[in-house]
Amino acid sequence: MKIDFRLNKPAEQIVKEAVGGRKTLLFMAKEAKRLMDPYVPALNNVLSQKVRTYVEDDSGIVHYISPYAHYQHEGYLMVSRITGCPWAKKGESKVMTGRRLEHNKSKHILATSEWEKAMKAARMEDFTRAVQRYVKGR
Repeated sequence: MKIDFRLNKPAEQIVKEAVGGRKTLLFMAKEAKRLMDPYVPALNNVLSQKVRTYVEDDSGIVHYISPYAHYQHEGYLMVSRITGCPWAKKGESKVMTGRRLEHNKSKHILATSEWEKAMKAARMEDFTRAVQRYVKGR
């Protein structure tokens, strides 16, 4: 007996759909955001509240929208090119200094720069388990 299989879709697309495709990528972004929250600086919680999760191309994206998100994420003091002050006027660009930021830990004791790296180091196993459960339908 000879059986011939012909795929109606590219194999890569079949694999993506088998693990949930865009829905799984969106779940992964939302789960990463949830697990990163304790590591995000949160003096007034604006940074951790102004976040968008979405899918772009083949990636789940967690986008921190606050104007100072990049500044906090990098962990270095940034100052105005013109005045040298951390408070730049609208439209002024900033440059990074070599001085590290000290994150206020009164709200989030785990707050740090590059919070996705801290989350990966501490919670990657939890993230992987959550994604596996999601893909399996639990």
